[in-house]
Amino acid sequence: MAFVVPEEERQRFTKRWDFLQRLDQAMRTPATPFGKPLLDHSNYYLGAYEMMKRPEVGKILQFTEDEHKRYGSSSVGDACVLARNLVAADAGAHFIAVAHQGWDLHAKEYDKTQKINHYTLCRELDDCYAALLDDLASAKDAKGRSLLDKTLIVCMGEFGRTPGDLNPNKGRDHYRFASTSVFSGGGVKGGRVLGATDDKGAKVISPGWRRKRSIYTEDVVATIYSALGIDWSKRITNTPSGRAFDYIEVTSATDFINPDEVSELFV
Repeated sequence: MAFVVPEEERQRFTKRWDFLQRLDQAMRTPATPFGKPLLDHSNYYLGAYEMMKRPEVGKILQFTEDEHKRYGSSSVGDACVLARNLVAADAGAHFIAVAHQGWDLHAKEYDKTQKINHYTLCRELDDCYAALLDDLASAKDAKGRSLLDKTLIVCMGEFGRTPGDLNPNKGRDHYRFASTSVFSGGGVKGGRVLGATDDKGAKVISPGWRRKRSIYTEDVVATIYSALGIDWSKRITNTPSGRAFDYIEVTSATDFINPDEVSELFV
């Protein structure tokens, strides 16, 4: 893989890295005219370099051709294999984000002559998501628990897509009034649907949880924080800017939203 240094290239890589450090050392000092942003950028790269040097990382960030095929032979499938490896390694990764690009289909959504369309995206997601769940469910930790039992997986987009007829470009646009998210593992009681829309998927007619309103993104984030053991209601006031930082904002642009974790997922 491109992000793993092959052993036969390690000596050459180290020499080039050392040369780079000598070359730009003057810019990575407190007196640099470029200031803190450049130092922060440099520290970011140094952190990545230290990670690359760890011998176990090379094993985590690699997979076989058979795994590539079983996860759907796609970039998102490859990412899910690596996510599985990170979970199995239990080396300190507490949160893993996997992006599946291409869903912003405002035009020709169902046109199979297009390289990216609704069908190809659904197939990619089905393949990698199912394989990830299967592998995590079959793998055990040192205490005999499946990795799926101890890993919360949230599959969601930014918002829904316009229901009903397609737009003039034969696609679907952004839609904030209804969408679908899938929760697995981490103690989630599966095989259920929380909430419901009308038959067109246009309007939420049953929220499906105790707040008696639609579930917002903030509620999903609160649920993830809670699963990680983080107090999502926490507020930090002693910030460098002097402006208080809320883990989750309690207001939207127009109203108070009173966010909460969706505990109904686990009971």
